[in-house]
Amino acid sequence: MNNFELWQEKEDDFDLRLFFLKYFRYWYWFVMTIIISLGGAYFYLQYAIPIYKISATLLIKDEKKGSTSSNEILEELDMFSGSKIVENEIEVLKSQVLAEKVIDDLNLTVSYYKEGWLRDIELFKKSPISINYTNLKAIAYQDALYIRIIDTQNFELLDEKKSIIGKYIYTQALNNSYGSFRVFLTDPKAKIGEIIKVRFGRRESLVQAFVNKIQVVLINQKSTVLQLSLEDAVPEKGKAILSKLIDVYTFSSLEDKNSEATNTLRFIGERLQLITGELKDVEKDVEQYKTAQGITDLSAEGNLFLEKVKDNDAKLSEVDIQLKVLEGVERYLASEQNNVAPATLMVNDPILTSFIEKLGELELQREKTSRTVQAGNPFLETINNQIANTKQAIRESIANQKKGLLITRNSLKGNNNRFESAIRTIPRKEREFVNIQRQQNIKESLYLLLLQKREETALSYASTVTDSRVVDTPHSTPGPVKPTPKTIYLVALLIGIIVPAGLINFRDMLNNKVQSRKDIENATGLAVFGEIALKPKDNLGSLIDLSSRSFIAEQFRVLRTNLQYVNKNISVKGTVMLFTSSTVGEGKSFVTVNLAASLAVLGKKVAVLELDLRKPKLSTYLGETRDIGLSNYLVGTANETDIIKKTKVNNLFLISSGPIPPNPAELLSNGQIRKLIEIYRDTFDYVLIDTPPVGLVTDATILSPYVDTCFYLVRHEVTLKQNLNILIELKKFDKFKSLNVIFNGVNYKNSQGYGYGYGYGYGYGYGYGYHGDKEKPGLWNRIKNSLS
Repeated sequence: MNNFELWQEKEDDFDLRLFFLKYFRYWYWFVMTIIISLGGAYFYLQYAIPIYKISATLLIKDEKKGSTSSNEILEELDMFSGSKIVENEIEVLKSQVLAEKVIDDLNLTVSYYKEGWLRDIELFKKSPISINYTNLKAIAYQDALYIRIIDTQNFELLDEKKSIIGKYIYTQALNNSYGSFRVFLTDPKAKIGEIIKVRFGRRESLVQAFVNKIQVVLINQKSTVLQLSLEDAVPEKGKAILSKLIDVYTFSSLEDKNSEATNTLRFIGERLQLITGELKDVEKDVEQYKTAQGITDLSAEGNLFLEKVKDNDAKLSEVDIQLKVLEGVERYLASEQNNVAPATLMVNDPILTSFIEKLGELELQREKTSRTVQAGNPFLETINNQIANTKQAIRESIANQKKGLLITRNSLKGNNNRFESAIRTIPRKEREFVNIQRQQNIKESLYLLLLQKREETALSYASTVTDSRVVDTPHSTPGPVKPTPKTIYLVALLIGIIVPAGLINFRDMLNNKVQSRKDIENATGLAVFGEIALKPKDNLGSLIDLSSRSFIAEQFRVLRTNLQYVNKNISVKGTVMLFTSSTVGEGKSFVTVNLAASLAVLGKKVAVLELDLRKPKLSTYLGETRDIGLSNYLVGTANETDIIKKTKVNNLFLISSGPIPPNPAELLSNGQIRKLIEIYRDTFDYVLIDTPPVGLVTDATILSPYVDTCFYLVRHEVTLKQNLNILIELKKFDKFKSLNVIFNGVNYKNSQGYGYGYGYGYGYGYGYGYHGDKEKPGLWNRIKNSLS
């Protein structure tokens, strides 16, 4: 098979020039969408609310850094140090508990606005009125409320549509469809007639929005400095929110730290109340005994015994207090409470004190962490395991402490028994008085001990300081951070480019018709033999003026020149060429008659056979009748010379179809057409056969053995890409000796190969000659002509 191959280098799959030309054809789309998007960006910037960034810096004091290793015994239990503590504080600062306190303290559930032409302006702390509500109904959260200031005593209430609800006095209790509330005048100099817009927000929604909006980040991994930031349309409001957040965080931290001292003071207060009552009773007993028995003082021996017993009882009382403290710790451990650990100031053992302090830290960590994570969180489970291990260590230490204290108490009780035996040797009255005096001394020593511990605890409570310090107070950026004009205009520009490009690509994806010669070459592997442009609109006939220097006439001349490369082994007899296509309307008759005319201009004797016996067109194009023709010859009613018609084009002869037969395929198969073609091959230099579409009927394939070459017409933006499979099949099974493709009806302004068309560098402009027929237009005019 001798298929036409162009002498050109194989091009790369991607051509940058063609890529840009594909979109440049639709430059007006890009201009239009860019203007629209930039205009939209401009109006967006006019209506958008400017957002400012407010930030503050907070130092978290890390007590563990720089500490000694005095508690080495607890190191294996210490899994939370350094940055872990800071991370906990970050979660606390973003907790809903603190957010609720901030919103409540600043009354952020009520917002006041002044209506503007483009947007409303929030009057944070600048509103001339304020509202305190006790109950709000659902409509209050949906619709805005308006308040018109009449004077310093009265105001009007308006609904969402600014319809008057009523006229009221400031501070008057109101109860309407919005709920129950009071309106206060905060600025007596407020402008008369000014309307304030009021909006109510749900507390739960505001809390969630606050948690999502607040940003807390660690500035440096090696430090404990946190940056708190948020974005708000009102810088003063953002500063107030951050300041209040720092305040409530500091207060919450102090509350946590003072909880241990509070527990200790509560324990000592309860004991003092009990001992005070007992001491009063004993003092009354001493007074009554002295009065009844007439005793004024003890003897030297009685005083000696009393002093010894007093010292021993004081020690015994201190041991009892230690045991009660340990019992209190045991009760706490058994209660499984999720609050702070018990007091430690009454515990003398440093190891046990360390364990209890560690338990307090872990309980606080668990409480803070549980506010921000769900149950079952691995981090929370780790804290729970540490608490369980610490509690077990405390129980073991308490057991050891209690053993030692019980031994001490038994020893002191033994001393008391010996002293009591010795006291029995003194007179009865004095002995009885010693016993009463002894009880008084015991109560006094307990009372003094508790007073001392209470003062120590109060000093510890008073000296508590926060673990954080404000480094930078809340401050705002000098200008808005959102929206940024440069970014908005850049995005608009990108949209103006991407949208039309996307539409072009989307249209190409949906387009199932052949758009360029590359579609043909990539699908079939056949090089395009030639291109024929779309016929100019001003050319009303089907015959092109081949003597002109128009672009389409030049394309037919180039096509005529390329015929010398087709089937070089053709005999010296006339060349027979067949023209077909996939379906109707692809221009095979148009190309056939104009190529034949181009050959005839050279003085070649050319015959055109109108073998499309179903829808013949050549006769119409050449202005001839079909009264006698090929159908008459095939049925034997005319000979080969009777059907030859001379046309108005010199050297061009037409063999028309004749009357349309009912069975064209059978007529072509009776053997007569082969004889006719052989006769005409000897008579004419070129024989061009116009046949029906090969994709619809078999006429072309019936004639394939009798022709030298076949030209398959593919029309730009008409031939379906799936119809190229017919061409592939013809090539695969060698249905024709030589199979070549002509790309017809190319609309270069819509072609993806614009500027890449047939001509191979000749540089012809569409519709222009090459010998100065017309002055070549400027670049801008050429662009307009190509797009018109």
